[in-house]
Amino acid sequence: MSIEETRALAERWLPAFLEGRRADDDVYADGVTTWHNIGEREAEIQRTPSRTRQVQAGADLRVEDVRLRVFEDGWVLQATTVGSTATGAPVRVPTCLVVTLRDGRIARFEEYADSRAAEALFA
Repeated sequence: MSIEETRALAERWLPAFLEGRRADDDVYADGVTTWHNIGEREAEIQRTPSRTRQVQAGADLRVEDVRLRVFEDGWVLQATTVGSTATGAPVRVPTCLVVTLRDGRIARFEEYADSRAAEALFA
């Protein structure tokens, strides 16, 4: 894919990510996976993103300081998740998300989050 095509795909996906929802199915490759540095685990992505599940449980979370760097086969998103947990504990988690494409669709996410800062979300 050209950088312009990759940017267009990133711009289709990004609003859903920022809202804490899954983007339209056609942006994802079959079997799209996500890997997290916290716990070093990889899994097929779920229909409901983890941030949405946290909000449904009462957390108040949003993504700020978004920076996007696009290259031919994907992009890197740097951002900070901020807000509070369902119990009111403050949250500020710097994160880097590496997105890899396959055949013009999102095939893999690698999430690198500040594990110490994320403890509040998983306590």
